[in-house]
Amino acid sequence: MFPVFALLLLAVASAASVPNQLFILADDLGYGDWEPFSVLPVGSKLRTPNVVQLASEGTRFTEAYTGAPVCAPSRCGLMTGKHSGHCSVRDNGPFLKPNDTTLAEVLKKAGYQTAMFGKWGLSEASASSDRFPTKAGFDVYHGQVSQEYCHDYYPSWMWRNNAMENITANQGASYTSCGANRDKCAWSSDTWTNDTLHYLRNYAATKTANSPPFFVFLSFTSPHAGSVGNNAENDVPVPRVNTTPYKDKSWPQVEIDFAAAVTLQDEQIGLILTALNETGLAADTVVYLASDNGAHNEGGHKYEFFTSSGPLNGFKRSLHEGGHRTAFFTRWPGHIPANRVVNQQIAFYDMMATVADVAQLDKSQVPPNDGYSFLPTLLGRTQDQPAFIYHEYCAPNENPSGWGQAVRMGNWSAVCIGPKPKTDTDIPVCQTPLLYNLATDIGQTKDVSAHHHDIIMQMKTVMKEQHVPGGYCGHA
Repeated sequence: MFPVFALLLLAVASAASVPNQLFILADDLGYGDWEPFSVLPVGSKLRTPNVVQLASEGTRFTEAYTGAPVCAPSRCGLMTGKHSGHCSVRDNGPFLKPNDTTLAEVLKKAGYQTAMFGKWGLSEASASSDRFPTKAGFDVYHGQVSQEYCHDYYPSWMWRNNAMENITANQGASYTSCGANRDKCAWSSDTWTNDTLHYLRNYAATKTANSPPFFVFLSFTSPHAGSVGNNAENDVPVPRVNTTPYKDKSWPQVEIDFAAAVTLQDEQIGLILTALNETGLAADTVVYLASDNGAHNEGGHKYEFFTSSGPLNGFKRSLHEGGHRTAFFTRWPGHIPANRVVNQQIAFYDMMATVADVAQLDKSQVPPNDGYSFLPTLLGRTQDQPAFIYHEYCAPNENPSGWGQAVRMGNWSAVCIGPKPKTDTDIPVCQTPLLYNLATDIGQTKDVSAHHHDIIMQMKTVMKEQHVPGGYCGHA
């Protein structure tokens, strides 16, 4: 093991310094919404040229998984390196525990300066909360903390570090006051994009030989369903729809708005990548891009309209693949191979080990977690697949009043849905999980459990062992 580890350290150390790391997270964007993963015919795909460019300049993962099929527990997995059978947050509603260590706190051990812009959703909306962003490792924060308040695309205030800050343009925001194209108000995603651009440019302008690397987490709230001036989930009310290629389409207005949200977010991603290039930071910055869970079916939007789940079965809140598999992109010029597609299986809870490895942090400084470092894959090497990838969720689409688990093991995928467990002895909650061979049935259309009793027994063992007691439900 030592020679391999030494080679990895040498590969990372060949950069001028420990690299910066930038994670961009979309909200409720489906596996098939970004062009490189879309199954729609050429000419019908939603236009995301900047993500296409990112894919050409780096490596994309076709078999990457989020932390969960819904927002908060997925972010818990990303931040803590724990899967949903161990995470403190297992549905929208609960919060991180005081002893939950975040990515930002781990990277600060490696000397990073840290910033977050956007949706948090993992603590109470109070600066005194134990896991408020600025107490969870982020030196700088500007955004919306509350899950529900994030539904407002034009909020009247946001947190700036530990203080509430009014947004003048959004006082009394409404569909009428913001104008037909909603360009009289300030869209939160524009605000956070500008925050990120300012941070990057200021860092580049003031950088010295002794400057620490940075970790920036940009957490968008689009294309999640939302509203204007309130917390409802009415549509996808982005501004500047009249500037997008969809303005004259004969689609339902909510689908025009959704398409515009995806393309406008792509423009924002492009601005950030351009800023990295223009400031000379690109060569020293690892970029990660993903969505927090599968495609949403809310606010009047239908996930089938643009085949947002691509070839996958299910959508947000599903324990089938469409609920928790994400398109995943990485770039680090000169280190991560360009224009490469890999099928290495990774999950959000692998990010803790990976960012620490990229940061050259001694493993003794990394808290116990459920993940592994996929840095070798990033650097163009081959790795064994993980033993399994685990998810659980309360109120899955397959049975909203029930509970379930999903396990991927190699090309096998098992989905177990049943009643809510009353005790741990009730887990797994099904007698025989559904079983699919993803190598031949990526859409999970044919249950082959009757023919593979040995695989079923292995899957049930993982389901039993990987769940520890925790809240089964918050509010969805």
